[in-house]
Amino acid sequence: MTENKMTAYPKTASILALVGSILIVMCGTLLVWVSRVVLPNVSLPNVPTPPQLAPGSIPSIASGVVGGMGLFGLATGAIVLVSSVMLLAKPGQQWTWGVLILVFSALSLFGMGGFLLGAILGMVGGILTLRWRPSTV
Repeated sequence: MTENKMTAYPKTASILALVGSILIVMCGTLLVWVSRVVLPNVSLPNVPTPPQLAPGSIPSIASGVVGGMGLFGLATGAIVLVSSVMLLAKPGQQWTWGVLILVFSALSLFGMGGFLLGAILGMVGGILTLRWRPSTV
């Protein structure tokens, strides 16, 4: 007599994605803070500016770019976070959550990717999720 037993769902993939998403959100928060608090208060009196720009506009331009990167990192990190939690809650839909984790972890690289480590952890978690197949013994 043989019993049909499914192998346990690997929680390692979802935990890796969860840790990666937390790092991505932390990095996005740091970038938004730097763009709102630090960069507007930077004084660069000796930096030559092109004639098309006002003399003190470099810090505000940098603040806008860094702020945009931070907001993008926050958005991608939130999607990876929700997907990794849903991966734990609904393991029957691992293909959907794995694809979302993998794609948005890769996209988070445009927002510094959680100090790069968050994006790598998220991508590894997404790949492990997509590779997992239930087997019967």
